[in-house]
Amino acid sequence: MSTVTTLSKPADPLPIIAGPAATDVAPEDRVPPGPKLAYASGQFASGLMMNTNNNFVLPVFVVSLGVSPALISFLDMVYRLWDAITDMLVGWLSDNTRTRWGRRRPYIFAGALLSGLWMPVLWLFDASWSMQTIILWMIGAQLLMYLVTTFWNIPYQCLLLEITPSSVERTNVAAARTYFSKCVWLLLSWIWFFAQLPVFRGPDGKIDQLRGALGLSLVAGVLVAALGVLPALFCRERYYHQVSTREKVPLLKNIRLTFRNRPFLQLSLLTLLFMLGTLSVESIAFFTRLYYVCGGDTVLAARLTGLTGTCSFVTGLVAVPVFQWIARRHGKRTALLLIMGIFFASSLATLVTYRPDLPYLSLVNGMLGAMAMTAIWMLLPSMAGDVVDHDELQTGERREGAFAAIFSWISKLAYSLALAVAGVLVAAIGFDAKSATGQSPEVMHSLRLLLAFVPTLFIGGALWVASCYRLDTGRINEIRAELEARRGKL
Repeated sequence: MSTVTTLSKPADPLPIIAGPAATDVAPEDRVPPGPKLAYASGQFASGLMMNTNNNFVLPVFVVSLGVSPALISFLDMVYRLWDAITDMLVGWLSDNTRTRWGRRRPYIFAGALLSGLWMPVLWLFDASWSMQTIILWMIGAQLLMYLVTTFWNIPYQCLLLEITPSSVERTNVAAARTYFSKCVWLLLSWIWFFAQLPVFRGPDGKIDQLRGALGLSLVAGVLVAALGVLPALFCRERYYHQVSTREKVPLLKNIRLTFRNRPFLQLSLLTLLFMLGTLSVESIAFFTRLYYVCGGDTVLAARLTGLTGTCSFVTGLVAVPVFQWIARRHGKRTALLLIMGIFFASSLATLVTYRPDLPYLSLVNGMLGAMAMTAIWMLLPSMAGDVVDHDELQTGERREGAFAAIFSWISKLAYSLALAVAGVLVAAIGFDAKSATGQSPEVMHSLRLLLAFVPTLFIGGALWVASCYRLDTGRINEIRAELEARRGKL
């Protein structure tokens, strides 16, 4: 019999309570160092499996083999549509799985091994094949790669939401995971360079992009398999015994319940707006720096890009403990508002910091942006765990898979929309990529205005949504107390 509970008089899910921040974590709620490290190291595997092959798609298929970049962009949208469908199915499947090893860990273990084994397959073709055959190979390999990584990624995201009942400790685990995320991104920023080392060159001594991609994907696959299984081996599914006797939730009902959750909708809209504000101007920032700040000097622009990456790595690492403390002391919503404010100010500051006479001043924006991006991707997964608790109070179900899958889909939707927005904006101002004399003063002026004001439009909307979000520390503590009074501590 289903144990879904309909409360005759449910507690108001969204009261404004400004209770004191809970800064202490009860001993029974703490995730031990071993499992915490095992879970966090999975983020290194996640970064490799999601991005290693993608970093080589343009150099190999477009630069070396001459595949149309328009076709690559179209296929990228196809992959993301496929990914969105499989995310939803795997999330529902994981929520309804009942095994002696739990709901998440079997998928994490098998998904890590399959992902590691499959990563090199994309590059196991012969460059002498016909273009049609190569493209079909690429499509098949990529679709299967997205499938096997989904079987790892969604249960891995779910595990964070149930690894501890403490909202504060969830943030601590997310912070530990963020350190690994920063490290893998630093490694990935050099991976194309590594692919051109002498060891990967052809017999004629020339650069062989395909050989480099294959060799490094093999190395990455080994790391993915080795690190990706650690959460399955050493982490605990705290809520499994509670849900293992419950009836399975039908897929359509699962989706319907998820989209009825108001805090989740707010968090999703906030994520969508923030990503649109940050990603839609990435190419605009590149062009503004190259043509306005550097006067078309590609060497100076490349140096600034490299320095921005290095400085951003440092400020990103600094942001983790700083915003971890702010969230613990003043609440996650306060930390979120501060993050939005930093990015809002950084966008407007480009009107001052992007200067041809002081090109290195533009590093300030990169460092501030990295701080905000690092902090928000530490907080959002932890806040999703609070939403799952809120949902359990209303429905009586633990549906981490549904929330993780839809949240993942929202992020991918935002990424695709941001690319579309960027393309429309750049085309609308008359930007000419083929111009041999650079861009006109009117185009450069328009680029500067877009860089400053497009993000503030979206981030301003995200700030408004964040100010309306009512799952603050006081309410989170109340929800946990009500849940434990109903079904006991877990």
